[in-house]
Order: sequence, then C-alpha cells, then structure tokens
Amino acid sequence: MAQVIVRDARVEDARTVADIHVAAWRAAYRELMPPDYLASLSVEERTDMWTRSIIRGGPSKLAIAEIDGAVAGFCSFGPTRDALPDDVAEIYAINVSPERWRLGAGRALCEYALRQAAVREHKTMTLWVVKGNDPARRFYERLGYRPDGAERTNSQLVPIPFDEVRYRRSI
Repeated sequence: MAQVIVRDARVEDARTVADIHVAAWRAAYRELMPPDYLASLSVEERTDMWTRSIIRGGPSKLAIAEIDGAVAGFCSFGPTRDALPDDVAEIYAINVSPERWRLGAGRALCEYALRQAAVREHKTMTLWVVKGNDPARRFYERLGYRPDGAERTNSQLVPIPFDEVRYRRSI
C-alpha cells in the first residue's frame, strides 16, 4: 500500500480538491445520478466553495491526503449537523481521486477525522451515504461504521432527490 500523508488543507489546495470532488462524483455516481447532472458539475463552482470553506475555518475541518506528494483525496468533517448530542461528530464529505481508489487514502482520511474528533471529545462519528452506493457502504463497514436506522431523502444537491442512509461508529 502507498504511503499516505494527511494534512490540513491550504487555500492553494482548493482547485485540486474541486477537481477530485467532480471526478469522484462522476465515477461513483454514474449509475445512481442523472448523466446530465454529473456532466454539469462545475470545477470552478466547487473551487470557489472549497476556497471559502478553507478561509472560513471554524469548527469544521478540511483534510487532504497525499500520495507520493500529490493530493489524492480530501475529507470534510466537524460537529454533527443532525439533531444529535454535542458529542457526535460527522464526516460531511470524503472523496478520493478515482485513479487513487484502493490505495489507502480514504482509510487514512477517515482515521484522521476520528483522531481529530476524539481530541475534541466527540464520542461518536456519523456520515451519510447514498443508499445505492454499495462500494462506499462496504468501505465504511470495513472501518467499523454501521447503519443506525436513520434515512433521508436529499434534494438539496441534485435535480432528482436521492436516498441516504446514516452510518455511525464509536470513537
């Protein structure tokens, strides 16, 4: 397995994060979301979004995974956005460049998020995964996450709503 280094994101990472975000969505969701929607994903819009997120800072964090000195993936995490106790953290987004799948970047990012949440005295980590994204679900299950029974329909991101399942694990 390749050596993966995880670090905090810097503003100059925003474009690469956006490139990975778009490429990962197009690869992971090609069977789950409308092709027109996936084709319309804008690297420029996501570059702006991630630049603002990095500059804003706050309780949420954006971490970068590097393999051989090149950015391979990212993970955004922080306090839960759900109506749950304050000791619950959440992974908001995790994406790895499709060319770098199965090299350990996703695992390293999840482990980093767990360590950071533990430092902030969180006891549980949650994340939402698209219901039909079986490879992602298996990945999270290998890391100890389990569905907690919560489901939702997400209609904020795409023109056609999609169902999500919440996963959780103890920290």
